[in-house]
Amino acid sequence: MSLVTTLAKFLGKCLGGLVAVAVTCYLLLLTVNWQDEAASERALDLKRQLTLKPVSNNGYQLYTTQLAQLGSAAIPELQQLFSDCYQAGCQSLLQAETETLQQLLAQQQQLLAAYQQWLATEHWQEPLLVSNDLPAYQPLLNGQRLQLLQAYLAARQGDSELAQQLLAADLQFWRKLLPQNRYLVSKMISVAAIEQHFLFASAINQSLTDGERPRPAIWQQPFSPAELSLELALAGEWQLSEQLIAKGLNESSELKLLQRLGVTLLKPLYQAQASSNERALLLSCEAGGQQAIAPWYHWAYNPVGKMLNRASKVPCAQYLSRLERLEQSRQQLVSAGQVPVPAASLAAD
Repeated sequence: MSLVTTLAKFLGKCLGGLVAVAVTCYLLLLTVNWQDEAASERALDLKRQLTLKPVSNNGYQLYTTQLAQLGSAAIPELQQLFSDCYQAGCQSLLQAETETLQQLLAQQQQLLAAYQQWLATEHWQEPLLVSNDLPAYQPLLNGQRLQLLQAYLAARQGDSELAQQLLAADLQFWRKLLPQNRYLVSKMISVAAIEQHFLFASAINQSLTDGERPRPAIWQQPFSPAELSLELALAGEWQLSEQLIAKGLNESSELKLLQRLGVTLLKPLYQAQASSNERALLLSCEAGGQQAIAPWYHWAYNPVGKMLNRASKVPCAQYLSRLERLEQSRQQLVSAGQVPVPAASLAAD
């Protein structure tokens, strides 16, 4: 019995020692994390980029207003026509009967008319989000498909001027969106729409004679650095991350007792501004946003923020590569279609 008592005392001392070590370590961490950092220049720069200036004729606002009326239902026949553009040169579309395409276009006149209203807007200003609540973009992409389909039918019927106008308006719209997109999701949707435009244009140009081919002047215009930049979208991601993390740390009412206790203990180890500063640096894709190698003990300061930031790191190279391919696709289209260089461009050269 005495052996059991001795063993119990030993285990009790070990457990007490472990608790004492844990408490001591936690108190040391509290001491290290006593004060937050000041805002870094990079964080302030991202914040400045997100300053909203009210604009009139905002296409985003018009789109979200009309979305409830249009609905976000898929249009299987339309999507099927464009489904093989990435692999087979839009053969489903090119092989379809003209009458079938005209019927489809007639059935979707409401969406096409709405899309052409969106094309005519001057700005596309997305609001600052407090959650992942961007609208459904399927109607916008389907509207583009209808616009491209209308251009194809016009070209097939010999009206290359109308086809050219429709294609120019479409690409002008999406290129206008590129530098205005505030989030990576919407930025990549704009990229996908431009990719779809180029693939479609390349396919129909191959199916038409030289005299029938539309040649919008905008195809000749190289993408600008602002269009191919991720800066504004990264600023939006930075701001959205701030909102979501703050919400997660502050809304613990639905958690169980032990979970709430864990959040309570972790909160002092999260420094909001230090996390924001580091996140801003990690989101410096085009500025080579790599941090200098820090000593192992740097994790003692703001450990929760560092873990959250590492978990939400953005794959910059993938996004930038996809943006760069837009210019390559434009050049290939111009080269294959022999799009004439506008006189202004020749004079500039």
